[in-house]
Amino acid sequence: MKSKKIFSFTLTALLSLSMLLSGCGGNNGSNNTEAGAADNAKGTEQSNSAGSPKETVELKAYFPGDKPAGFEDVLKAVNDKLKADNIGASLNINFLPWSDYGNSVSVKMSAGEEFDMYLDAPWLSMSQMIASGSIIALDDLVASRKELKESIPDQMWEANKFGGKIMGIPLGTVQGTLYGFVIRKDLREKYGMPELKTVADVEKFLYTVKEKETAIKPFVIDGRKADKLPAMFKDTLNTSKDSYIETLVPMFYYSLADKKVVGAWEDTSFDQSFERATKYYQDGILSKNIAQEQNAQTLFNQGKYAATYYAADGVEGLKYLDALKIEGAELEVVVPHDDNSKPYSNYQQWNFLTIPKASKHAELVMDVANWLSVKENHDLMQYGVEGKDWEPVGDSSYKQLSGYVFPGFVLTWRPQLERTPDNMLAGDKEWVEKAGAAEFFTLSPITGFSFDAEQVKTEYAKTTPFFDSVFLPLSQGVLPADKGKAMLKDKILGVGGQKVIDEIQKQIDAVVAE
Repeated sequence: MKSKKIFSFTLTALLSLSMLLSGCGGNNGSNNTEAGAADNAKGTEQSNSAGSPKETVELKAYFPGDKPAGFEDVLKAVNDKLKADNIGASLNINFLPWSDYGNSVSVKMSAGEEFDMYLDAPWLSMSQMIASGSIIALDDLVASRKELKESIPDQMWEANKFGGKIMGIPLGTVQGTLYGFVIRKDLREKYGMPELKTVADVEKFLYTVKEKETAIKPFVIDGRKADKLPAMFKDTLNTSKDSYIETLVPMFYYSLADKKVVGAWEDTSFDQSFERATKYYQDGILSKNIAQEQNAQTLFNQGKYAATYYAADGVEGLKYLDALKIEGAELEVVVPHDDNSKPYSNYQQWNFLTIPKASKHAELVMDVANWLSVKENHDLMQYGVEGKDWEPVGDSSYKQLSGYVFPGFVLTWRPQLERTPDNMLAGDKEWVEKAGAAEFFTLSPITGFSFDAEQVKTEYAKTTPFFDSVFLPLSQGVLPADKGKAMLKDKILGVGGQKVIDEIQKQIDAVVAE
């Protein structure tokens, strides 16, 4: 969901969506008030009739992507249970192609089509929707839904407000970022090495493989993900001991010591990483082809590499299970971490279930969202019909029995209800569960900051190409550390990058001052 693919296809959609939304001003506050009044009346009526069968209202939803295999059967089961539980609603879920999702939704809204929920996000059209008043705030609606509120950590609710308001139900499974490595355990044991616990341990393993193996190379990563290497190859990985934290604006960081925004060339916590990347590239620990490498997963699964990139997101670790088909191969997840330290997190999520102002059924939408926050109901929509599509393995895992895969990021993701596949590596499961626990992290002091580049859009547009042309080669070790940092500084400041830094600083200062 954070991929460049999503960003690229949504860019065009956003432009047209923004234009269309500017024409949606007629869908104003009075309509919302009327809809809200109707909802309140409906809610009161439903409350008063609790215990007697409610009239069923069909809620129309639009989500991106392909319809899951076997979806009709699962949706029927969901709607049957909604009726049995007397919620007063059924679901009419429609999937739109990713390639045209933004445009399609905007056209439907501008045409006055009434629907009740859809996926939106900061990377899609959420800012424009909020600015145009096209979606409704959910604070009061959330407060009165116990299961929904409790299934999402307080930190996640608080950190994903817009202008101090809940403008969508945040959909996510993890509360922060934890990076690490997937390594060949059998090779570690072959050379008598103890369990790897630090980046230095991993480095020793990689150099041992380099020295002793002839057919297996040390480390592979997709070159497009190599921007993660500066975070991975420093001794403070997954701790709160860094002196700089991410701003989520690529190449710009926030100094905890003096509260200043700096470019990557001034982030001294990266010095060790850049020096290591330079050395690893020159020593052959990193592939000479790293800049063009796009087959890292396949190469690792073919047994051609001893280690690769890992992130505790519930997805990355599952990519490497095919490596277990190699005779004698065993895998191990290594996540360096100081147990006495809690990594910083802004608890930011990337996807939100939102309710259009035109919907006349906001209360019912939230009743369904609350119903989906009960584990039994969540499991039905998320994993399908028990016994047919899946079967439970304990309280927190499941075995998949069919091809049904629901995209939970559009509706059902709840950090405290998610199950993990039963074939997940033990270490992967351990770290994914830790990443899903809000208390595992330290609240970032700049939580709530989300960069609005409008005031410096010309300068910002000029700096962004240097991510691919300079920052990535620097992170990959292709550009030596000193040369790469100097080049990055000259390039960015040469196109007005200081204005970008000053604007980020101004916006962060405003967030910190709140």
